[in-house]
Amino acid sequence: MNEERIKQAVLSALERTDFAHVVASLVGDDAPAPAPASPASPAAAASGGTQKLLTRIVLGDILDDSILGARPQDRTFPLRLFFSELGTLLAHDGAHDEHGAAELAFTLASGLNFFFRADMDPEAKIRVGLEVSRQLYALAHDPHAKMDADMVAKAAPLLATLMTTELERVRFESVDHVKVYDSQIHERTAASDPTGSRILRPASFLCRVQANNAVKAKAQVVT
Repeated sequence: MNEERIKQAVLSALERTDFAHVVASLVGDDAPAPAPASPASPAAAASGGTQKLLTRIVLGDILDDSILGARPQDRTFPLRLFFSELGTLLAHDGAHDEHGAAELAFTLASGLNFFFRADMDPEAKIRVGLEVSRQLYALAHDPHAKMDADMVAKAAPLLATLMTTELERVRFESVDHVKVYDSQIHERTAASDPTGSRILRPASFLCRVQANNAVKAKAQVVT
């Protein structure tokens, strides 16, 4: 799937859910107009506070306009696509084939909220952030989530940079672009081939000390 089709598919998905209209309402002129709800429908009865809660779940009150209002030509557009897709999965009605993906999406959204909103010890913040990155890749590679690999590979480094703004003295990095296993920066997951050198997919972020670039926590990968 090429990049233009990814954009159109995700933006079309925005138009199909009431939840997505809450997110879309934050992005300005290019947002699709929300479909009118029937007075008797649950969506109509659950506006107001419910919409505010849903907006907060996908960090709509935290993310700045450079992400929420990103256009296709903007560097941060893949991150907007990612959060839009996350919102679509959260809004899913729980059909059997996507129930697992919806649960993973909720776990990831909950982790992101805890990471960005909770006050905690810097070391604890790092551990939480790394667990969030594991949930990111668990969702990205769940077949029911149907997330495009190229979109995730472009959004992951942006999310790592965004999460780094909450850290002290360290930074997160994605290793989506690395294809060969390096024991200095990588750690194989339990599901990996212990002799394989080709990275099939990342499973967590890498964490480095900003002052000297030393590795504080290796990135988990599947080989």
